[in-house]
Amino acid sequence: MIKYLFITAALSVTLNVNGTTVMPSYTEPVDTAKVDVSGWQLSGKPLTLTWVSKDFHYRQFATPPTCMSADTTVTAWRGERLGVEALIVCREETGPMRVSLSDFIDARGRKVAMPGSSAMFMRYVLADDVRDCSYQSKETPVFTLPDMIDLPGTSVAIPAKSVRPIWCTVEVPRSLAPGRYVATLSLESEKGDRPVEKIKLNIDVLDRTLPKPKDYAFYLDLWQQPYAISRYYGVKPWSDRHIELLKPYAEYMARGGQKTVTTVLFYEPWGEQSNDKFEPMVETLRNPDGSWSFDYTIFDKYVEFMADNGIDRHIECFTMIPWEMKFRYFDKASSEYRFLDAPSSSSQYKELWMATLKSLEKHLKAKGWFEKSIIFMDERGADQMRDAVAVLREVTPDFKMGLAGEYHEELVDELYNYTLGNRCFFSASELERRRQKGLVTLMYTCCTTPEPSQFTSNSPADGAYIPVYCTATGFDGYLHWSFQNWNNNPMVDTRFFKFGSGDTFFIYPDGRSSVRYERLVEGIQLSEKIRLLRQEMTAADDIRGLLRLEEALIPLRSGAFSAWCPTSTVVNELTERVAALSRE
Repeated sequence: MIKYLFITAALSVTLNVNGTTVMPSYTEPVDTAKVDVSGWQLSGKPLTLTWVSKDFHYRQFATPPTCMSADTTVTAWRGERLGVEALIVCREETGPMRVSLSDFIDARGRKVAMPGSSAMFMRYVLADDVRDCSYQSKETPVFTLPDMIDLPGTSVAIPAKSVRPIWCTVEVPRSLAPGRYVATLSLESEKGDRPVEKIKLNIDVLDRTLPKPKDYAFYLDLWQQPYAISRYYGVKPWSDRHIELLKPYAEYMARGGQKTVTTVLFYEPWGEQSNDKFEPMVETLRNPDGSWSFDYTIFDKYVEFMADNGIDRHIECFTMIPWEMKFRYFDKASSEYRFLDAPSSSSQYKELWMATLKSLEKHLKAKGWFEKSIIFMDERGADQMRDAVAVLREVTPDFKMGLAGEYHEELVDELYNYTLGNRCFFSASELERRRQKGLVTLMYTCCTTPEPSQFTSNSPADGAYIPVYCTATGFDGYLHWSFQNWNNNPMVDTRFFKFGSGDTFFIYPDGRSSVRYERLVEGIQLSEKIRLLRQEMTAADDIRGLLRLEEALIPLRSGAFSAWCPTSTVVNELTERVAALSRE
């Protein structure tokens, strides 16, 4: 279960930093963009609570849906994390309101505990519809979208002629008996003790069980930015308080089946695209005699922290080829930091990295981590990769290497982890060859991927589509370069000066989730269901079942989606087919 660090009021957060109480200012942005409001002229109840599709962005003041539903049913496997969306349609202004999800009741009328289940208001954040890698113009239209999922127990006042989405998370226990379970979503005034509105949620739990997230076969690789958290809360990096603040984000990653730890060997591998500079987790020191030495204190602390939170499949070490070929070190003779300018083809580069790799290999072997560690590069060209591979193979030939970037035929059998952007592909024979060798083959999206992608303005269904697309097309999983690379005001604004909205983070301060994260987990779980059904059908020689399963994946393999067949249609149809196969 994901733990929340802080209890929040409607518009402010109270927390304790190094013994001092701090209240970061938070005012939810109001959407001033022009929207169709004609539907508000129709008559209706002052306030209505209804279940709605989670495949749409419900604009705060736009015409609300006209179809209302007070009863909905969702199918689940045991061990599954469900997301269900409701909507408050408010024609008259309200005072502060609260929302709650009751205990679940089984067919015999008994209460059934589902720890980790709750109802939360969704919050509006600033976004635009830029989906590329360009510097953002101040003239770009800005609007709000309900992406942030607030913490349980908050209250919200609702303006007249507006809507407020609600997100219900249900964690289905792995030990739960199959059957139907019923809960009530209630909306009530903060000052009242009786619900103003109530609607019913039914969960049909099937006799099938997902693995624990740590055991998912789907390979999730979300790169982390721990320095954004220390900067946001004003705490010393790697202090006990910093480690405590990191915990909710590690738990979110673990819940999705995260496999990797992001470690940084040298200062700032990514240059200006980082809002908070990546300080090295390994301190590199130049001794007066010209030799090199290394301090792994922070590196060890972070790796051990992530392992304590269930994330320990691989350690990704960034990087032999940074975006600027400058390597910071502490010069002991002058007692100051300096940079070594060293192109990958230079003798200085080889000297530095021979010392670095020898030391790192020795340290990792002493800790028992060498076999799980990968020297990783991000979007570097073939020439630089050849230089790095040559040095690594000469010094530490058993060290694994990885790249997220473009396709290079010469690297297909060289790289342990090879992650391609969604516009690049391996051949079927290359995928199979890598699979037979036990290599990791992933797909990634970033600012070069307009859709499907993880921008705030993308269809919410894109998050669920991406993992099953990876599975259907033969990849082992999915990589995204920025889990919580926050801007300066992440509670309010998802824009960043260099990329489209939401590309740099999809989890919010204080352990607040997002629609994009929840839909990503949905897609990962759907991928696991497909894998398990395929295994079961193959073992049983169920040709008919396999044909039906593979037929369900055809729309994903084609990569075809459009205005008349969006990612939501593809995901929903696949979900229905998988549920039908799961019942057999």
